[in-house]
Amino acid sequence: MAHHEDENFKDNSGVLAIIAGLVVLVSMSALPATIGWYQLFAG
Repeated sequence: MAHHEDENFKDNSGVLAIIAGLVVLVSMSALPATIGWYQLFAG
């Protein structure tokens, strides 16, 4: 049972790493637009 849980943990950590990478890429690509919206509302 412990070995099975360990496999699930490794799989989940891999999925989390992929999701984290996608979040970073989306955040970087969306950063200019976010700054534009901020300037639009702040200005």
